[in-house]
This record gives sequence, C-alpha cells and structure tokens, in this order.
Amino acid sequence: MAIELELRLKGEDVNEDSLEDLIDWLERAGIDGLEIKRKEPPPVKGDMGVLADPAIVVTVVSTVVALADIAINVVGWRNGKEVEVDPTLVNPAEALQENEVKIKELLTKMKGKAHKNK
Repeated sequence: MAIELELRLKGEDVNEDSLEDLIDWLERAGIDGLEIKRKEPPPVKGDMGVLADPAIVVTVVSTVVALADIAINVVGWRNGKEVEVDPTLVNPAEALQENEVKIKELLTKMKGKAHKNK
C-alpha cells in the first residue's frame, strides 16, 4: 500500500525557492521509500510547456513510519518561516484502512504555520 500525500504550501514565504527548499530538505532526510513529485496543473490552451505548481509537492511512501518521518521533517523545515503546510491524502480510502488514527494525527501535526522571530 502506497500512501500518497499532497503538501500544499500557503503564506507570504511561499514561492518556487521555498518549495525547492522543502523538496531538498525532505530528500536530505533519507526517508525510506520516499518518492517526491511536483504536481503539474492541468494544461491550459496556448501553454507552451508543462509547468509545475509552485505551491504543491506530492510525496509517496509505503509505511506510516515514513509518513511520521515526513511530518517531523516538515515541522522542522517550517520553523521560522511564514508558511502554512496543508497536507492532503491523495488516496485516503487505501491509506486509512489500517492506520486511520495515526495518519490523521500526523496530518494534523504537519498543518499549521510557524512565525518568524521578528
């Protein structure tokens, strides 16, 4: 069973650089089975190429332990940034079958906003 998670970033610090920083942060974490993809918006007539959404990253893992590692790393990455992370399970029916309570707790942990020290 794969757990597919969409992380949508919101806030004044969200841009292409912040999304790339999060992707790099997660890749350096060495999470077993982690696959990271950029979400591509649907094509629009007249587009000359495929652009990734600058506020969304999709991660795929196979275990709740790996999902917990993602949650811990997202919370650490958010520290000091004006960024809210809104996690959404892309495949909730499959992913929630066995570990519904734990997965919902981890998604709640990832949500929220950290504030810069001003």
